[in-house]
Amino acid sequence: MTSIEFPPIPEGQFELYADLYAKEGRADDLETYLRKLVRLTESEPGVLEYAIARDKENPNHFHVFERYTGRAAFEQHIAAQEFVDFANSGALAQPPKPKFLHALKPL
Repeated sequence: MTSIEFPPIPEGQFELYADLYAKEGRADDLETYLRKLVRLTESEPGVLEYAIARDKENPNHFHVFERYTGRAAFEQHIAAQEFVDFANSGALAQPPKPKFLHALKPL
């Protein structure tokens, strides 16, 4: 169980975007947890893309973009111990408000 609440998770392929903010003095800790998640997703089935960037202008701000094949892949990801450790780390200044999106397809 994590301290992060998610909106309803889509069934088919989807993207997720979130802004994460570290507590003052905890940005490097948060980055360590996020790097562990990046490593985890390299071997997780159903993760199509997983990109996290630290903002140069505000080093406490991280931008997260993820793409999954569907709900089962995402649920597996958030059940992993690495995700639970991140979510319960206390490094976040506020709970994130992730958005589930569907990318535009070419015409």
